[in-house]
Amino acid sequence: MHDELLQLEGHFSNSNGGSSSVVSSLEDDGWETVGPKNKTAITRMQSFVPSELSAIFGGQLRSTVKARGSKASATIQPFLLLHLDIFPHAVHSIEDALRLFSTPETLDGCRPSAAAKVGVVSASKSVKIETLSKIMILHLMRFGYESKGSTKLHKPVYFPLELVLGRELLASPFAEGRKYQLVAMISHHGRESSKGHYTADTRHPDGYWLRFDDATVRAIDINKVLHDQAYALSSTNKFRYLTPV
Repeated sequence: MHDELLQLEGHFSNSNGGSSSVVSSLEDDGWETVGPKNKTAITRMQSFVPSELSAIFGGQLRSTVKARGSKASATIQPFLLLHLDIFPHAVHSIEDALRLFSTPETLDGCRPSAAAKVGVVSASKSVKIETLSKIMILHLMRFGYESKGSTKLHKPVYFPLELVLGRELLASPFAEGRKYQLVAMISHHGRESSKGHYTADTRHPDGYWLRFDDATVRAIDINKVLHDQAYALSSTNKFRYLTPV
């Protein structure tokens, strides 16, 4: 949809049938930024060619790599949705998946910049939210791809009607947390990833919920919305949440 909006607006053409990049290339030279405790990092930026879609669903992530013997390297890149890994045993809820999303991971065999005087070292990589979107889409990674083909993960993952994104998920230590309200959800019905059926539940402005099932639209109880097999969640950040100091 983002590609198609840009084509309609004349930003680029795609006559060969291939997919066109909607993200600008990385700048050759980053700039040095000063973060918490006066620690510096070489920061590079990626950005969307903006559309009406990215104005609603678009945000930014800050990916930071730290290695011994060199300055930290940070990349700010855009997103339209957050992909959440729900496979690990420790993930039982959306909150668990978000914590895992922002937990630093170890990178083996990392080679720092040419200016560094060390060889291959271990490094850590962390991802935080730099800029929150107006409407946040969370994609639960229920489909996997292996040598034998695709599979579907039927693991229960719980989520609330109101989700708090705390400061620990945000790149800036001075940013306030945000409270998002669930407004829509997509579910995949079926045991296999290659088969099944999709439905969408949406919150009406008057507060009740509707289920869209092909040509059928009907009101449903909130208990049917809050099931544990969601595939994608959409929430709006109408509410501000102040984290206690």
